[in-house]
Amino acid sequence: MNKRFWALSMLAVFLLAAGTVRAQSVDEKIKALEQELTQLKDQQIEFKKEATAAAAAMPSFSYRPGNGLNIEAADKSWGVRFTVETHFRYNFESGRDQIGRTQGELMGRRFRPGVLYCVNNCLWEIEATLDLDGWGTGTGKNALATTVGSILQRGAVNFHAENLNPWLPTVQFGMEVQNAAGGSLARQGSGSVGAQAEYDLHTRNNGFNTGRAGSGIVLNWDDRSLTDIGIPGRIGKFQLGMSSIAEGDDGIQSFTDRKDFNVYLSVQPFSQIKNKWISGLTFEYGSWFCNVDDRADSNGCSRYRVQDHGDGARQTLFDTGADSIGDGLHIAHGPGIVWNVGPYTLRAMGSFQRSEDRGGTPGKKRGQNFLIAHDLFLWSPKGFLTGSSTTTNSILIGTHFERVDMSVNCVPFGCVGGHLPQFHRNRILLREWDLWYFIAPRMSMGVSVLWYDASNLRVGRNQACHNLNVCPNGTGRVGKGGDWVDAMLNWRYTF
Repeated sequence: MNKRFWALSMLAVFLLAAGTVRAQSVDEKIKALEQELTQLKDQQIEFKKEATAAAAAMPSFSYRPGNGLNIEAADKSWGVRFTVETHFRYNFESGRDQIGRTQGELMGRRFRPGVLYCVNNCLWEIEATLDLDGWGTGTGKNALATTVGSILQRGAVNFHAENLNPWLPTVQFGMEVQNAAGGSLARQGSGSVGAQAEYDLHTRNNGFNTGRAGSGIVLNWDDRSLTDIGIPGRIGKFQLGMSSIAEGDDGIQSFTDRKDFNVYLSVQPFSQIKNKWISGLTFEYGSWFCNVDDRADSNGCSRYRVQDHGDGARQTLFDTGADSIGDGLHIAHGPGIVWNVGPYTLRAMGSFQRSEDRGGTPGKKRGQNFLIAHDLFLWSPKGFLTGSSTTTNSILIGTHFERVDMSVNCVPFGCVGGHLPQFHRNRILLREWDLWYFIAPRMSMGVSVLWYDASNLRVGRNQACHNLNVCPNGTGRVGKGGDWVDAMLNWRYTF
């Protein structure tokens, strides 16, 4: 009996000890597993932190239609932006093709790739844009076109001092700078998304044109609020510039110390008022002060000339002749107004130029014009009277009227230079109709019809009267006028 009891007791103790050992082994395994799981979680968190840090250190990519592709470092120490502006056009022009007027010939109106480099959160911005639209250079024996080939569209440095203090300007300097009055809203609206085919006839031909300058320095105050002085609006742009406007090509020396100046101001005085009828009003005024220097090889304002927009041999409708403006100050003023309300835009502008003209071709010279334009987004997928340049399938229609008056105060037989012996004043009218369809954001195709009317046309071989077939066999009386119609088919895109 005792022996059996002790045997059973020993067996129970053994089994209890074995169970205890086994339980301890399982607990240890659980603890080990828990420890490994904790380590894995720590490693996962560490890996996630490293991945987040690596992602944060990678450059960012962003794209905005019309503004291009922007690549920027995470710490904004550098950035680079790629752009391109393209515009191809089929011209159907009244006139003779052997003289340069073209029917159904494809023209590269704009082909302008560009790269902008930013340093130190874009405190410094280096702008390099090419102008590769050299179409129109005449090669035939009767060629009239004088378009040059590939040059810079912009070659400048922009110092964004407003990043340091909001009262400071952006300072642009370089060998190809932009003057704002050349790109005013009232003159054309926008060459890349607006309806009008080109700038008005007067300012496109008076030397200032787009405001392009071979070299110089420009100060810009852009998008500045006026609420601090009690005006519920903003300054769109205020600019002061000193540059060689229309004098030579990129970085070419102008051989004169008489500088040209320009000033421009656009104001939206009610932009912060929630009233659609007045919040879209913009008033602008630009002036160009050009110093004619007879000693210099080139001056941007040394002649008065008007040509039509026929890019295949542009017809000269008034011309005082090369270097016909004498020494002194040449001034061109240009007021304008733009009114945006919903899908509709009204533009109106004027331009007036006068010259001191000491020692030039005899006769006081004057030029002036006015323009009234209407643009309307007719339809988009959102409905009638809606749409924008970034809304696919939008339809834009436009029309405008302009009148140019040019004169030289001298009798025909006393005038010299250009074609002044034929006539010494001209009245030129242009009526235009435009229709555009936006295939994609900032990409559109359309047609423009331009109806010209001139009170006087030049007579003779390679003159407007002959080229446009207005005068029979290129002959006609001096002072005969006429009208003609040109059409353009367009495709354009701004990346």
